[in-house]
Formats: sequence, C-alpha cells, structure tokens
Amino acid sequence: MSFALLVPQEVYFGKGEIRRLPEVVARFGRLAFVVTGSRPAPVAFGNAVRWSVHGEPEIGTADEGARLCRESGCDVVVGIGGGSVLDSAKAAAALAPNGGEALDYLEGAGRGRVLERPSLPFIAVPTTAGSGSEATRNSVLRAPSLKVKRSLRSELMIPRVALIDPQLSESCPLPVAASAGLDALTHLIEGFVSIGAQPTTDALALKGIVLATQGLVSLSRGKPDVEAMSLASFWGGIVLANAGLGAVHGLIAPLGGRFDVPHGMGCACLLAATMRTNIEALRTRAPESPALQRYAEIATALRDIPDLDRLRADLGVPSLGAFGFTPDQIPGVIAGSRAGSMNYNPITLTDSELEGILRESS
Repeated sequence: MSFALLVPQEVYFGKGEIRRLPEVVARFGRLAFVVTGSRPAPVAFGNAVRWSVHGEPEIGTADEGARLCRESGCDVVVGIGGGSVLDSAKAAAALAPNGGEALDYLEGAGRGRVLERPSLPFIAVPTTAGSGSEATRNSVLRAPSLKVKRSLRSELMIPRVALIDPQLSESCPLPVAASAGLDALTHLIEGFVSIGAQPTTDALALKGIVLATQGLVSLSRGKPDVEAMSLASFWGGIVLANAGLGAVHGLIAPLGGRFDVPHGMGCACLLAATMRTNIEALRTRAPESPALQRYAEIATALRDIPDLDRLRADLGVPSLGAFGFTPDQIPGVIAGSRAGSMNYNPITLTDSELEGILRESS
C-alpha cells in the first residue's frame, strides 16, 4: 500500500500556546496580513495589516482579501477565528501570489485554472473547535450566482503552521460550539467510511470520533471539554484533507449555496439521516462492503451518544427547515450534489435515497 499524508509543516497544540504567535509570524515574514472575525486578535502584533470578515465566506470575500494583501505588500497571512475566518484567510493567501479571481480556480464550478504558485505562508489559529481548516488544503467558498458552495483546493494551500490553543474556544457561544463540534464529528465519520480512507486517517478518525463524542456530550451538559474538541477538530481536518468525505458534504454544498445554512449546522442536520441511509443501501446492494464493518466500529465509538438526533436537539441545532429549506427545493439540491465529496461516499446513493435524507433532515 502506498499513500502520502498532507499535514501542516508545524503544529503547536496546548493551552497557552497563543503566546508563541508573534515569534512564529516573525519567522515567516516582515509584514503580516492578519484576518480576524468579530473579535480582535488575542495577541499584539507590531507590523501588520488587519482585515475583519463576517459570515460565511464568498468568492467576493476571497477576492477582496487577496487584493488587500497584495496591495499592502504582505508576505505572511495569519487567520485567527472560526472556520469561515480561516477559509477566508487561506483563500487570500493562495490568490495573492497567483492572481486572478477565486472563480477562476473554484473546484467543479470555476473556469478551470489551477493554482501554480505556492500560497503565501499561512498561519492558522482556530478559535472554534470543528472546521479543521487549520489542517486542510481547501477553502470552502459560496458562489452566490451559481447557488453553490465549492472549494478552492490545492496541496499548495496547506497551512504552514497550525497553532491550536484550546483556551481560545472556551468563550464560544453554545450554538457556535455545537455547530462546530458536530461538523468535526461529521468529518471524522465520513472520512472513516470514505473510499479514500487510509491507515493513518483511520487511526485518527476512530480515536477522533471518541474524543468528539466526549466533547459533545460534555457540551450538552454545559461543561465544554475544549481540549477534546480542539484535538478532534484538528484530526478531523487531517482526515478530510487526506481521505475525502461523503454524502453529507455532497449535499451541504448546494444547500449552503442556496440557503443561509451555516456549514456546521447543515452537517449536523444531515449526519444522522445520511448514516442510516448509507447503512441501509450497503446492506441492500453491497452486503460484503467493508464499510459496514466500519459503521459497526463507529457505533461502538458513539456508545456514549444513544441517539444523534437527540444529541442535536439537546445542543439546540434546528432542522433544515429553520433555514428556509422546503421540499420543493429537493430536485435542485440533489442535482447540485453530484460532485466533490459525494464521489467519496462508500456507496453511490440514488436520487430517491438522497431525497429521503433531505426530507428526514428538514
């Protein structure tokens, strides 16, 4: 068996590690482009250009960030925030030296250009535990005119440094923490049954599912375990970057493009129904598939969660209908799902099976 593993070149993990950030940034450049969300950076920078982003990232967001970074002469990019902030920063770091627009390079929906120049050195500092963007080679962007979310993706986009300080996620509001945590759980589960799974991702995924379960149950009881969730998030990012995902992420691409569905919330809504549908399809059409044994191992790892739907409710995650999704939208969503992550699902699901997932999740 032959496989390669894509990971950040440097990883710092632990409470208090944020103190390292100024020194780490100084090693990679003279002028930093610092991207944050609504909260300011948790440490002081000397020479830096600051940019604040809000909401789910769009192709226009990435284009603006790349322009500001390029015009300012920045030579290192730092993203400090949740998945949306990290994806915005990562996209800006990739586009700044390559030129053009995000739509030129967008996977499965763009103009077919390929990123040829390495990204500016990118340092990822997550303040939520879930997206795994601190370890991935892609940036998920919404393309409003196309009504879809797609990835800007390249091995050249892997963060140079992942600096993960679990203390940064301690003040996360419950809805944000729940959405992020369920996103991480989805990455780990889908990566474990993906047709692209490999021994290293298998080991991280199975242990990560246990950690994510521990963290989510604690969160539902009002006692967040930020270290468990931060590690599960990071491992989930490595898993998705190297193994691929599945039908949940295949469906969330058009859902996120058509409706105001935050990525993690959408994954949380779809996960349980997708697992049930995959298992039934495998039992019916591919009973010898090793994915069935993998689902049995997942069930063991999830033993502290009696029911994923109940956990979602306990964490206050609503159904898809709360975000404006209605049954008449099902055909368009299914049509837009047959690309990217869907190709890594352990079995090809029929339109009828995908419709059932959407109806169960709404």
